[in-house]
Amino acid sequence: MIDLLKQYVENRIQLVKFNIIGAIANVAAGLVSSFLLLVMGLLILLMFSIALAFWLATFFESEVIGFALVGLVYVILFVVYAAFAKERIELKIKDKIVESALTDDDDFNESIEYEE
Repeated sequence: MIDLLKQYVENRIQLVKFNIIGAIANVAAGLVSSFLLLVMGLLILLMFSIALAFWLATFFESEVIGFALVGLVYVILFVVYAAFAKERIELKIKDKIVESALTDDDDFNESIEYEE
């Protein structure tokens, strides 16, 4: 009886370890995927920004003014983000990370219910 109980406790500990590893893997995979999307998005934004700057430069006949106007657009976006959206976006990111980590926890709890 004691050996059976000992084996049960060891199995439960192993199951909890696997669920923790799964949760960490989900969060890490989400972060890596998000990072790659961010890098690709930044490269796309960079190319379109350069194109817009050169296009504006044709109107003002000055590359400096074209690039300065694009820079000004980004400064305005930065100020608006910092003033109004920063906290909401950070909260959404935190919620997504917690949700990703708890997905495995829900699966774990469902498997326990089916065992009993």
